[in-house]
Amino acid sequence: MYRVVFTSRASSNFSRAEIKALCKAAAVRNEENGITGLFLSDGSRFLQVIEGEENDVDDLMQRIVRNPRHHDIIIVSSHRIERREFHNRTMSQPLYGVGDDPDEYVERIKEELREVSDDHLRAMFIGFAFLARNARFRYE
Repeated sequence: MYRVVFTSRASSNFSRAEIKALCKAAAVRNEENGITGLFLSDGSRFLQVIEGEENDVDDLMQRIVRNPRHHDIIIVSSHRIERREFHNRTMSQPLYGVGDDPDEYVERIKEELREVSDDHLRAMFIGFAFLARNARFRYE
């Protein structure tokens, strides 16, 4: 098993509907390829972890790097793992939108990560959630 965590910036801001469509399409492909993980976005930035067989993760990362919707891709970590942390998630997207309570958003992310044993992963995603709740761009 292999895991990659990365951040990127959107080439343009995404609406809530666009993010949902992206996640729905990705979930189908990820399930077919045995990829699991978690994806967060504030509409202009992304934080994602992907897990699976090393070749499958590498193939997905190559597609992501070539995808014009992303730029400024930064690999935060990339390494072999003994077990998946996101074994039941082919693509998960807790959204933050206009009218959402910022503290409830952070609590939703914490709940998503409840069973994750890797402290660093939890810290990265909770930190992103705290930053996202204060982002200037909000989903429409």
